[in-house]
Amino acid sequence: MIPRILDLTDIAWALGLIGISIGLLQWQRVGLAGQITIAAARSILQLLVMGLGLQLVWQLDNPLVTIGGISVLAIATTIAANNRIGDRMKNLLPIVGGAIFTGLIVAVGYTILVVIKPTNWHQPQYLVSCAGICLGYLLNNTAIAGERLIGEIDRHQAEIETQLSLGASPAQAIATYRQTAIKSALVPTIDTLMVTGLVTIPGFLTGELLAQIQPVNAAGYLIVALFAVIASNTISASLVTSGIVNRCFTQYAQLKSFD
Repeated sequence: MIPRILDLTDIAWALGLIGISIGLLQWQRVGLAGQITIAAARSILQLLVMGLGLQLVWQLDNPLVTIGGISVLAIATTIAANNRIGDRMKNLLPIVGGAIFTGLIVAVGYTILVVIKPTNWHQPQYLVSCAGICLGYLLNNTAIAGERLIGEIDRHQAEIETQLSLGASPAQAIATYRQTAIKSALVPTIDTLMVTGLVTIPGFLTGELLAQIQPVNAAGYLIVALFAVIASNTISASLVTSGIVNRCFTQYAQLKSFD
C-alpha cells in the first residue's frame, strides 16, 4: 500500500496540537506560549527547507552534491558544538571540526561500504540518512565531552599540577578527568541504546513505519544506524578530548592557566 502524502492542509490541522499546548500553558500561566510559537514556526520553516533540499539531492543523485550537502551539515554541527563548549579555551574550532568529521567519516564510511553495501555508495537515501542521524548525536556528544573536560581541568588545576610536580606526564596527570569527560559524553547515547525498542520507538523508526516500511526491516536499519552513532560518538569524544589535552600544556609540560 502506498503511504498517504501529507499536504499543506494536513500540516495546518497539525497546528491544532500546538494550539492545545499553548492553551494549557496559558491556562496554567507557565509563560512558554511565545517560545513554543516561535519554535513551531522555526521548525516548520527549517523542515520544509530541509525537505526541499533533500528532494533536490535525491533527484540529482550526484556524489559531489550529496557529499557537499553533508559537509554543510557537518560544518554547521561543528560551529554549534564549538559554541556550546564556550570560550574558556580559544580557537577550538579546528579540534572540534576534526573530531566531528573524523567520527562521521569513519562511522558512515564503514556503515555504507561494509554493512549496507548499496549499488552505488553515494546513494543519498543511505548516505544522507546515516550521516544525518550521526550528526544529530555528534553535536551534543562533542560539546559535552569538550565542555566537561575543560570544566574538570579548571576545577582541578591544583591536583594536576601536584601530579606533574611528582613526575607524572601531562597524559597521566589528566587521564582521570579525560575519562570522566568521555564517559559523560557517551552515557546519554548508551542510555538510548539500552531503552530503544523497550520503552521507546525512536523517531527514525517511527518515520519508516509511517512510510509503511516493513517493521522488521526498519528495525534492522535502526540497529545499524544506532551502532554507527555510538561509533562516531566514541571517536569524536576521544579526539576532541585528546586535542584539548594537547592545548592545555606548554612544551615544558606545564599546565596553562584558563584565566
